[in-house]
Formats: sequence, C-alpha cells, structure tokens
Amino acid sequence: MQQSPSFRLRLLPWSIVLYPATICGLIFLLFLTQISQPSPLQDLIPSGVSNSQVHPVTHDPDTSRPLIELQPENHVYRDPATQHFDWVVTANHRRPDGVLKWIYLINGLFPGPTVEARPGDRLIVNVTNSLEDEPISIHWHGIHIENAMDGAVGVTQCPIPPGSTFTYNFTIPAHQSGTFWYHAHSGLIRADGLYGGLIVHEPSPKPTVRGLLARADEKGTASYDRDILLLIGDWYHRSADQVYSWYMRAGSFGNEPVPDSLLINGMNLSYLDAKGDAAYRVRVVNTGSVAGFTLGFQNKEFSLIQVDSIEVEQEDSNSAGVLYPGQRMDIILRPGPDKTPSSMTIDLDKEYPNPALASIQTFNITKSSDNTSSTISPSNNTISLSEVATRKSLLSSLPEKAHQTHVVYSKIEKLSINHNVPYGFFNRTSWKPQIDTPLIDLPRDKWDGNQLVLSTGSSTSRALPSDKDQDLWIDLIVNNLDDSGHPFHLHGHHFYILRTYQAPVGWGAYNPFTDAYPPGLAPESVSSSRADTPYDLSRAQLRDTVYIPSRGHAILRFRADNPGIWLFHCHIIWHQASGMAMLLQM
Repeated sequence: MQQSPSFRLRLLPWSIVLYPATICGLIFLLFLTQISQPSPLQDLIPSGVSNSQVHPVTHDPDTSRPLIELQPENHVYRDPATQHFDWVVTANHRRPDGVLKWIYLINGLFPGPTVEARPGDRLIVNVTNSLEDEPISIHWHGIHIENAMDGAVGVTQCPIPPGSTFTYNFTIPAHQSGTFWYHAHSGLIRADGLYGGLIVHEPSPKPTVRGLLARADEKGTASYDRDILLLIGDWYHRSADQVYSWYMRAGSFGNEPVPDSLLINGMNLSYLDAKGDAAYRVRVVNTGSVAGFTLGFQNKEFSLIQVDSIEVEQEDSNSAGVLYPGQRMDIILRPGPDKTPSSMTIDLDKEYPNPALASIQTFNITKSSDNTSSTISPSNNTISLSEVATRKSLLSSLPEKAHQTHVVYSKIEKLSINHNVPYGFFNRTSWKPQIDTPLIDLPRDKWDGNQLVLSTGSSTSRALPSDKDQDLWIDLIVNNLDDSGHPFHLHGHHFYILRTYQAPVGWGAYNPFTDAYPPGLAPESVSSSRADTPYDLSRAQLRDTVYIPSRGHAILRFRADNPGIWLFHCHIIWHQASGMAMLLQM
C-alpha cells in the first residue's frame, strides 16, 4: 500500500531526532570504554617526579631506589684471584625518571652490575650481545689495560655483532686502585644506559678483624664506616640516535643538545640511608653525555681524597666540582655537628643549560628527611677540582723535561663543504672508526684518512731516551680553539696536567716551536729555580681526563709505557661521535 505524502512528512521529524541521538549514544559508549582502560599516555607521564627543584623520597626507598653499597671487606684481605663474569646485553623499556625510554641492560640491570676487585685480580668477562641489530663493545675507563682489551671500536677491536660473544680478559695493574667505571664504546649506546661501576679496593696494609674496625683509606688519612657508589649523569628522554640526528644538521647551528633529566644510580631519586653518626666513603662517577656538575651536602662536611682514582692533597668542604663526564672523585662524608639528616645538591654546569631543567637539583638522602625542604644553594667554599693538587709523593717521578713534544689543535667546525653540520676536528682530521678491521691488525699504510695518529715509538725519527731502559716521556699540548670547553680522556694512561690556560681575551693557543713562552708566563714570572721549565711542577695533577677551557690550552706530560694504539677524545659523546678524537701510537 502506497503511503500518502502527508504520512511521509509526519515521519521526517522523528528520523531527524533519532539519527543524532544514535551518534551521541555511540560516542558516550566509546567514552565509557576509554575511561575504564589505562591510558596509553600513562607511559609518558613521569611517576613520582615533579618539575620542582627538590626530589623528596616519596616511595619506599628500599624498593624504589637502588642503593649501591660496596663490600670492600670481601677484597681487601684476600690475595689476587681470577673473577669470571657472564654478561648478556639486552634492551627494554624502562622509566628511570618516570618517562618511558628504550634503554640498554646488562643481565637485566640498569646501570650494569658493579664490579669489585683488588689490584692483581684477573677479570674474565664474557659479553654476549643479545641485541637485535646493534654491535657493541665495552671500555674499562681509567684502567691501564692491555691494548687489545681496551674496547675502542675501530682501534683495538671490531664491535661485537648481535648474537656473538667476546671475552675481555685482563689483569688489574698492581699500582692501580680506586674508582673506575666501564661503558659502551660503540656508537652512542653509552648515552642510553650501557655502563656500570668498576671499583678496585686497595688491599689492607695489615691484618684486621673484619667488621670490627672502621675502614681506612690506603694512606690512613681518613676512616669510614660504609662505602657507597654514586653513578650520576645527565639523561635524555629521546634515544641517543634521535638526539644525535638533531645535532648533526645545519639547523642545530652547532648547539649541543641539552639533557632532560638527571639520574643517580639509574633513577631520579636518591637515598643513601645516611646515619647521622656514620662516616661514608662516597665514590662519584659522572656517567653523563654532556653536563658537568658540582656536588654538595647540607649539614655534612667531607674530605676530598681522590680524583680520577689518584690521591690528592686532602681538602675539606661541603661541595666540590666541576666533575665533567668521565671523571670520578672520592670523598669521605663525615657527620655534621648536630648529626641532623642531610640533603645532597647537584649543581649542573651552566655551559649547557636547559631552561626546562632546574640547574640545582636537591635530593633527600635519609629516610627521615623533610620532604618540604627548600633548594640548597651551592657552598661558597667549593673545592675546585681543576685546581686541587695531586699528593706530593706521586710527583717524584715527574721529570723536568719530556723527550718529545707534540702539538695539536681541536675545534668543532661547521663547514660549507660538510653542509654546515658540526664536525669535531683534531688539526684537519675528523675521526671516524675504521670498522671492518681494527687498526691494531692493520699495517700503517692501510689506515684511512680519518685517523690522525701521533707516533712516539722507535720507528719514528723523534727523540728517544739515551738509555734504552729509561722511560719515554711525552708532552702533549692540546689547543682548544672552540668557544666551549671540552673534557678530554686518554685511554690506557694517566697524565700529569702541567698547566691549563684560558685567555681573558682573544686566543690562548700555545706552540712551543714558535712561542718563546706559554701565554701568561712571561720570562720575569719564571723563577730561577725553574729556569729549564716555565711550569710549576709542584702543582701538577695526575689525571686521565682533563677539562680544557674555551680558547685555551692544556699541557699534558705522560710516560709512554703502555704499548699500543690509544684513543684520545672528548668525553662529551656528541663531540666524540662527530669526530673529536685522535690516536697515540706508543
């Protein structure tokens, strides 16, 4: 039966109402479904972290904060031994500061396992690469290791491919003890978490009863009750590959990527369980990619006893810095006069500021600390790590003159031939690892043009000691032509820093082959007792990492007693990856 026009007109308003009502109902049901499920955005929301400058311990510190307490009593009383480690490197999503990120793990841990040993120990570390498509290597930072075990990809080894295992087999030298660390030395993996602590305990000089006496440092200048490791470093929320891709384009204008966060032992919280009446040996490592920092404590004074695993003339304060990436320092943290709970302050270096990240970060370090405590300003009597003197007894072997002098110039260049992308240079060479075959397995004429190598051995025409049994000493003068400073690290050796200099205006470069004296050291300022050298050797500093200020230079003197090909590079990972590295062949 055919409907009349008037009937169709009466149905039309109902269809207009029902159609949008149905749509609204579906939207409402979808809304109910969404609010009943966890939001995927939760993966990006920091958990337990705020934008304030104070980081109170808001969770159970025994479960939310890894406390790395060392066990020296297991090593200082025993004879040297062989230790075996089996490490499996994987990657997974973690939230070290509340923000989800893909990071690297060793045996499921971030940071990796802490290695404790004593001088003379043989370490056999089987490293299995279980990553899908990334090769890796491990460098043992600060240890005077055999060249083949150094872990520098393209120099001493090929990277460990996925699915393969490489065995690092080395003995810790008898003369080395202190705070060291290990980290990836392939690509940018270190910036995404592949690192850990390496502690070499000095053997006890006399028999003692375990647990009954406070431990003393190796020279007996300080005592402490507990031994703590702090791995402190800047952190990025994006992957290192993404950060580096941003840096290596003309649009970055050569500005280094600034960090998003700060991690202590792999988290953005701190908890030391610091008892008011106990003394602590606190070993601090800057594991970061770019930022240096100054470390301070409220209501507690400490004694600085080591820098880069080398004893220093003891200085007392409640803050010390700047500690640059790769550097370490050891302090004895003593109780305050009123034994009140303490807070720890990390003051990030202002050279690479991030306006979104508070430069002064304060962390409560005791369970009973006030969660509402205010930001603590740095101390006015901060110990300057660039000026603290090495212990006098360690300067006795330092000669008045070196047998050889080498001069190099470093700079980040943005050249049109390189599309105005920032590349690091030593002299005219920007380093790239020679991946297929490491340099130690190649004759010199097979090295490519990306390898700037300073040779010091008998195969060169350079000066050598008259006595073949005498040590060969090298002066390396590094001129930094940049507008920013660089922390440079030498593999396999420590060196004496004879001088660092920054010009008040203009350039502070120095070349002893053309300049009569270093800038700022006029003849009248050189005493007659030091007529053969313009440097004050009594203030030399024995280190393995040196910060060279902008438009300045550093004069380094070292004993070439560890044969091999050794990397010398900026420890800011973006600069190293862009080519700021060179080689020393000994």
